[in-house]
Amino acid sequence: MSQLLGPQGQRVRLERRAAVLLAYLELEGPSPKFPVACLLWPDSPPATVRNNMRQLLRRLRLASGGVELVEADSERLALSPLLGLDLASLKSAATASSPARAIEAPWPGGGGPLLAGFDFDDCEELARWLDGARAAVEGWVRKAREAQIQRHLADSDWSPALALAQEWVQQEPESEQAGRHLIRLHYLQGDRVAALAAFERLRATLSHDLGVAPMPDTLALVRHIEKGTQVAQPALVARPSLPLTVLRPPVLAGRESAWQQLLAGFEAGQVILISGEPGSGKSRLAEEFAAAHGRWTRSESRPGDPDVPYSSQARAFRAQLARRPDLKLPDRLRAELSRFIPELGDSRPVPPLASEADKLRFFEAHAEALALVLEGERVVVADDVQYWDKASTLLSMYAWTRMIAAGAHAVRLPCFIQCYRRGELLPFSEANIRKLVDVGMGRVIELGPLSVGSVRQLLAGLELPGAEAHTEALVRYTGGNPLYIVETLKHLIETDSLHKDWPRRLPPPGRVGPLIQRRLERLSPLALQIAQLAARAGSHFRAARVPEALEVSATSVHAALSELESMQLLVGERFSHDLVLEAVQATIGKATGRLLHGRLAAVFERDGAPANLLAHHWLEAGQEVRALPYLHAAANADEELLLLDEAAEHHARAAAVLEAAGRHEEAASARVAEIRVRARQQAPAADEAPATRPG
Repeated sequence: MSQLLGPQGQRVRLERRAAVLLAYLELEGPSPKFPVACLLWPDSPPATVRNNMRQLLRRLRLASGGVELVEADSERLALSPLLGLDLASLKSAATASSPARAIEAPWPGGGGPLLAGFDFDDCEELARWLDGARAAVEGWVRKAREAQIQRHLADSDWSPALALAQEWVQQEPESEQAGRHLIRLHYLQGDRVAALAAFERLRATLSHDLGVAPMPDTLALVRHIEKGTQVAQPALVARPSLPLTVLRPPVLAGRESAWQQLLAGFEAGQVILISGEPGSGKSRLAEEFAAAHGRWTRSESRPGDPDVPYSSQARAFRAQLARRPDLKLPDRLRAELSRFIPELGDSRPVPPLASEADKLRFFEAHAEALALVLEGERVVVADDVQYWDKASTLLSMYAWTRMIAAGAHAVRLPCFIQCYRRGELLPFSEANIRKLVDVGMGRVIELGPLSVGSVRQLLAGLELPGAEAHTEALVRYTGGNPLYIVETLKHLIETDSLHKDWPRRLPPPGRVGPLIQRRLERLSPLALQIAQLAARAGSHFRAARVPEALEVSATSVHAALSELESMQLLVGERFSHDLVLEAVQATIGKATGRLLHGRLAAVFERDGAPANLLAHHWLEAGQEVRALPYLHAAANADEELLLLDEAAEHHARAAAVLEAAGRHEEAASARVAEIRVRARQQAPAADEAPATRPG
């Protein structure tokens, strides 16, 4: 569709307007000349539009060796009957009960979308038409494939049907229709393992690419395939569904003053720090403010981050890179960043950081790369900063200082908003925040509880009949904490108590943990076990690892994950709130915890996870000797990044394990390594960010 045969039989590539004109006339038929021309040149005056169309038709005639490809008069355009397009043969075959011919027909553009490679962003209405045309062409092929597969199924002719389904899935891996055919046909051919593997690939693709779960029809098909080998799961107890307004209250009540402080900090170019008790609405306030001020992004830290250097910043940087797929970082930056984001490197090893100059180069590279990935962002939100690891904090502080210094002479920087639990920051993070505030670069906003009036405003926004009658009781019981209020309402709904008098028996006021605990008690056994595994895995929890870790089928895991999400305990692969995580942790006994850590260590070991993560899980599993090689490897990796405090701690832990195992000579060597590293720590600024260069 983007090429023509020239007068000597050579292929001549069409310019974009010529190609889209031919496609338009093929799909739409004879069309008024001037309106079509206006689609091609929407911002040009009428005289220019008419002249451009004349020139375009002339170039088409020359490209085809003098053949009139488009019949044109003063009012009308139409394709010449002599012109046979790939698009025409495809449409004819798909709409004339000839599915085999449609599938075999030449695909316009050689396999990609219609007019692939052409950009029409400067022709907005034409771009919308092209989107619809591409969908129509894809629909013709999809319809033809479906009809042909159904014909083979009717004839019990599995092999050609399977081949068609495999080709379809290869071209449209996110098509659940194609995926269901592939699963069914593998099963019909007696390959149950291949059928379940096809389902798992489909589920992973839908989750990763579209953020959705398979449809009930697909799940029913897979359940049928698993019958006979799957242990029956107890039926889930029906429970009242929670209204959407309770899952995310539409009104941000009682935060008007905080909003004004945010606005002042935003306009002053300060780093804004939002502090408050768990459940006070820090994240919601930051996200609402960010969304109101243009393009924004969010990252989060997780409870396991302090054990893995640079884990917080690595997660944030990967999220930013995913939003900028076209961004090409210079090789020198990729090499430095590969120290904590390995996939950015190549096969060549990166030399360890051996001096202050090396460390400065590393920090400078990160600051430069961060400025590139954040270009165009208006607000950057970092959530749960209390979990930031020390290495990420130092790296980020250096980058912010450099960006702020550069911003004084260049473009406007994004506004950085950090949220953290009051009283839970690690000492070095508190010290850094004080430095920012003392020099006027930072502003702390403290969130308190909601007043009675604000709670009444919150309840009115929920549009939940019966809720406002409990306003004062809710304030007394929850202390005005927004999350506690919502969790209490969920409990009242699920126990059918919302329209009744205030319950006589509830956990002590101001404690939401027991309410969450009661929701956990209603989970199926597998759902609770997955929640416990997620709690122990921390930021490294991945749903795809659950079947292997718990030795259960992918289908049963999918159902249990859906159960956890429907009860708003998990959101994707993380807990909906830290308080939910804490409640789940409270359900894990010592023996269960060791078992879960052992399962995680084995799975992570096969995945080639970082050494410090493997050491942590083997130690928590009570298998100290299996942790030894990873403690040594983690210490060496930390030294290469000049993380000397962490390296010394790993050497010390290895020495203790070796002593307990009676391996005294090896323990002595580990102690010598610890002493050597601690001696390096005495060097100036060995465990700090390097001094920034002048802006």
